[in-house]
Amino acid sequence: MRIALFYNRDIYAHLALNLLTLKLSEHSLGFFYSEHVGTKVERDNRLQKLAEFEKSFDTLPGNSFEQLAKSANSFENAITDINGVDAEKLTDFKPDLVVSIRFGQIFQASTISISRLGVINLHSGLLPDYKGVMASFWSLLNGASELGTTLHWITDNKIDSGEIISRCTQPVRHGLTYSQQVRALYEPGVEQIVRALGDIESLAKRQKKNLPDGHYYSFPEPKHLDAFEESGWKLY
Repeated sequence: MRIALFYNRDIYAHLALNLLTLKLSEHSLGFFYSEHVGTKVERDNRLQKLAEFEKSFDTLPGNSFEQLAKSANSFENAITDINGVDAEKLTDFKPDLVVSIRFGQIFQASTISISRLGVINLHSGLLPDYKGVMASFWSLLNGASELGTTLHWITDNKIDSGEIISRCTQPVRHGLTYSQQVRALYEPGVEQIVRALGDIESLAKRQKKNLPDGHYYSFPEPKHLDAFEESGWKLY
């Protein structure tokens, strides 16, 4: 199978791809990373520092993104606009399936249709209650007892709305930072992807319904970050 891996170059995707690339060694892999995530907006300095921390994967165990691509006889494709100038890069790869892990752009219908089986996404939150960004942050702030990942289909340009393939939960760990808790989600999350791939042809043929509205979260404002810290949590 020809699988296109779409990701953001951060510490979470670094862990996930180090695990996933090894498990998908019998497949042909393409590597596509987002050069930017969302729009460039000035945010609270605490979020800026968190973003810098999340990009510091050079000293972490495992291979670099370039090394992972090379080990799969592939190379990394930088994506600035997957629905525009860069769509051809995906078309040239001729994917059977797209697997998205923290990719920073929204797939439009024309791009989704390039892949024979479609697009699946590993979301680091429990859908439909925690759509959007920093789902684990909002879960912790809301006093949730569990965090988790949701593997779901992307069928249109709505965010985190496609039919669920599987969910995986784990207890909140009070001795860990937000970032450490998010990293802990990705080993079981990778297993969700691997299990789905074992039945992906059948899953792709099933009718796909959109999720209920649930709740969409955006980036936290200073008041939310203050409340997070006052509850005893640290971002990293």
